[in-house]
Amino acid sequence: MKHFPILTLITGALAMPTQAALNIQLSGNSEAARWAALRASNYPGAGGTSSFFQPTQAWPARIAGNGSPTSSATFFKESGGGYFATSSVYDAGVSGTYSLVDTTPLIGLQTIIFQLDVGAPVGVPPVLHWNGGTQSLAAHFSVTVPGIYTASSPDGPVASTNHAWQWDLRSIAEPITSYQIVWGSLTNQHLTQFEINVTAGDAFTQVIPEPSTVLLTLCASALFLKRRRIPQS
Repeated sequence: MKHFPILTLITGALAMPTQAALNIQLSGNSEAARWAALRASNYPGAGGTSSFFQPTQAWPARIAGNGSPTSSATFFKESGGGYFATSSVYDAGVSGTYSLVDTTPLIGLQTIIFQLDVGAPVGVPPVLHWNGGTQSLAAHFSVTVPGIYTASSPDGPVASTNHAWQWDLRSIAEPITSYQIVWGSLTNQHLTQFEINVTAGDAFTQVIPEPSTVLLTLCASALFLKRRRIPQS
């Protein structure tokens, strides 16, 4: 559990090369988890075993984050396509359903921010369930920014895109004692998932901006960097 007194947003284009996602800092207590570089070699307990190469079955185990998580959330393939390939979790053109579950989330949960850095559009956008229910609550805010990974395509390499979604949970009267985020891919979509990030907080602040706001930030930052560039001799 961490306490952040301020809110900042750092887009993937401005962050360090190892940080693809928006860097979220909330005003209250927060916790987070990260699944960076979702390739077989980075998850030897998962992608390194043949049992995870299952085109249409659920994975045999849930997977903890590898980015020093403060959250107990775990990643899982519920059904369909999706296995740890050389550079990503790849669905091989077979529709798949995935989930992120936290059975012991932050007390007083008011917001969740979920991010996917992918090589194709997310065919089935994420929905939120809580306390073992099937509420299927869609995110209240969403935005996309450039990712840092490279996906293969018939036309050559394609830069990845980082999608971010945020839920406003202040109107939920009951205490949230567990939650599940569910999303998926479509047949022949060939979804490649490179990185996952989740941040949860006990104080709501809208940290996912409108797309136009992100573009203005990128342009302003690019101009700033250009002005600071040192001429080369």
